[in-house]
Amino acid sequence: MKTLSKLLLLCSLITTAQAAESTYIDSIVAIVEDDVITNRELSLEVSDIRAKLTQSGRQIPPRSSLNRQVLELMINQSILRQEADARGIKITDTQLNRTLQNLAKKNNMNLSQFRETLLASGIDYNSFRQNVRDELAINRIKQSYARQNVEVSDQEVSDFLARSEGDNAAAEFKLSHILIALPDGASSDQVSTAHEQIRKILNEIQSGADFAQLASEYSAGSNALQGGDLGWRKIAQIPSLFADIVPQLKVGQVSQPLRSASGFHLVKLDEKRDGEQVLIKQTHARHILIKEDELTNREQARSKLEKIREQILQGVDFADLAKKYSMDTGSSGLGGDLGWFGEGAMVPAFEAVANSTPLNETSEVFRSEFGWHILQVLGRRTVDETEESKRNKIRAQLEEQKKKEVLELWERRLRDQAFVKIIDA
Repeated sequence: MKTLSKLLLLCSLITTAQAAESTYIDSIVAIVEDDVITNRELSLEVSDIRAKLTQSGRQIPPRSSLNRQVLELMINQSILRQEADARGIKITDTQLNRTLQNLAKKNNMNLSQFRETLLASGIDYNSFRQNVRDELAINRIKQSYARQNVEVSDQEVSDFLARSEGDNAAAEFKLSHILIALPDGASSDQVSTAHEQIRKILNEIQSGADFAQLASEYSAGSNALQGGDLGWRKIAQIPSLFADIVPQLKVGQVSQPLRSASGFHLVKLDEKRDGEQVLIKQTHARHILIKEDELTNREQARSKLEKIREQILQGVDFADLAKKYSMDTGSSGLGGDLGWFGEGAMVPAFEAVANSTPLNETSEVFRSEFGWHILQVLGRRTVDETEESKRNKIRAQLEEQKKKEVLELWERRLRDQAFVKIIDA
């Protein structure tokens, strides 16, 4: 819909409202592109969030601040939902029903019981289904955008490891955050106003005001209603803007204002703890596998492997027999050698026998989902996390943090570019 038609729609809505000013049905509080948000929808969402804040023990912001924060969340959700529609993202009934079944299962119910529980709580089931469908579409478009725009190179991982080899490499930080947002292409007046506001908030904090309460009232961050709580973060998971600042803060200290493309930020270090050393138990084993098939039933496969085991006990080389008889194409050419593997790398039946078999002895014949096995344990060790797995973990953390930063900036740009008209009640 073009801007002109949106303005015509707005005029029409206002005229209609004025013509029926003595009759209250519902009112529109915001027009968002081709969508509208009504006062009833806002009130229901505010009530829901207020209940969640009360249940979690968090302080509830003043009514005007809470309404403003919730309305902004609803506007952003509407923009993302319409963006998903524009890009042709559709959630099928099958996908929706599978998600609802998973929700029911998490609550120890079947889908019918879950539906009845929602209805008994006064929740319209059709509206609930639509909300879940919308959430799935929004999540899908976010994932799609992140996949296309987030990549962590090997050099970034190496650079991070080089920077974090000191005391903070394994440390974890509990952080809180306040954002005073700026639109794309902000004017100097807008920048000055935002900077003045963030300085005023910092002065209030330094004078004893509660950081979480101010975050709930003023922050434009996605976690504002949680008091700006970012939770526990490893150093790689800290927003890049704060990454060099946070390790220098003392517990309870708040940073000076920091500027980014999104606006001005304050970050507070709530707590700090040393990361636990990760030790991995590894086993080196080899095996022989005999599978059941159309020509070999279960008992025949087991009997064949029993005879192979007897040969090993009589001194025949395990590796030679594995090369000759094992049906595991991945390891038979290596004499059945599986190399070193950690906990959880093998199926449970195999791992259980590998853990209980004495070193250099041949196990009893046992069955897994792949067939019948015998194995020998050639070694056991406990090692610090390998360099490769450390790099993989750091890469995942960097990717997750970069994803959050990219999505936050993208969502803010969509918000700035969208036609949004907030109508005062």
